[in-house]
Amino acid sequence: MDHLKRLAVLADEEMTPQPSKTLAGVLRYRSDRVVAVVDRHNAGLDTGEVVGLGHGIPVVRDVAAARDLQPDAVLLATEPTGGALHPYWRAEILAAVGAGLDVVNGLHAQLSADQEIRAAADRSGATIWDVRREPTERYRTEVAPDGRPVLRAREHRPGSRTVLAVGTDCGIGKMTTMLEIEREAAGRGLAPHFVATGQIGMMITGRGVAVDAIMSDFVNSVVEDEVCTATRDHDLVLVEGQGALNHPRFSAVTLGLLHGSRPDSMILCHDLRRPAIKLMPEWPLPPLRRAIGINEEAARWLWPDGPGRVVGISVITKGVPDSEARAELARIEAETGLPATDVLRYGPSPLLDAILAGPVAE
Repeated sequence: MDHLKRLAVLADEEMTPQPSKTLAGVLRYRSDRVVAVVDRHNAGLDTGEVVGLGHGIPVVRDVAAARDLQPDAVLLATEPTGGALHPYWRAEILAAVGAGLDVVNGLHAQLSADQEIRAAADRSGATIWDVRREPTERYRTEVAPDGRPVLRAREHRPGSRTVLAVGTDCGIGKMTTMLEIEREAAGRGLAPHFVATGQIGMMITGRGVAVDAIMSDFVNSVVEDEVCTATRDHDLVLVEGQGALNHPRFSAVTLGLLHGSRPDSMILCHDLRRPAIKLMPEWPLPPLRRAIGINEEAARWLWPDGPGRVVGISVITKGVPDSEARAELARIEAETGLPATDVLRYGPSPLLDAILAGPVAE
């Protein structure tokens, strides 16, 4: 998928009132590959005018208009409730594959299993990239000569650092935090590696694994394999987090990531304006010190003497006046004893400093 260099992003009704997570992520970190965004309601403008990202990228009415800009793929920037595609989207996807354009799909629904879309792609030679494909080829367990399964925990390369983003909720900046730290580290002359664990991160980087598509028995081992492979060649491995240990619906994927990645340190992500789980207002978020304790304690379940500690707080301060945001960050630092910043507003430098001052794999 990383070979796709010219993308038309299908984002109809996903630009306003605020852009979808997929659209925002792709425009923020891969705008160099985006040649057009498809949205009937904002056609004729550019994405900078509509969402404040990707200035100069035109918004066009449909895939037919996007083809004038010679994309090699159409990327779907939506995740509809229940996974059902709107008829307009379906028609545009058929138009794309019919024209020989690849389609990058982050939905749980596998477009390659849709007979009509699959047949159209087969006729044109287009490829359907179902990012949330279950990686069954990685469901393997070593077997000893006597036929017994061999289970062992792999070690990270000594001297490497593995960092996991954790959070007080879903959709709270874990991917953005790791990508901003990666950018900062690269700017300092380091050679970081971002491990994508969700469909948007995979669309941005062209690699990784969608942990919410993995059979639960294999989450830990697949993540472990992904991270250990990265530590062979990189001193700083930044693992995208998913869910939250305190989330009553998505805690399982978080625990699998935590135990599979075996982080040397963690960055806790939080939103100043969010008092409760996003879609469950009756479920309040834990205080930050409690959230830190939850994640550190879960790491110690497997490694009582391990280094896995939270070393910094990444805070979303969007919508909060600058003076109030800075005061809140100072309060959080005083409360937790850890550096705190909004990585988009004030930069990730304090978090990277804390990571580099922290432990390495032995």
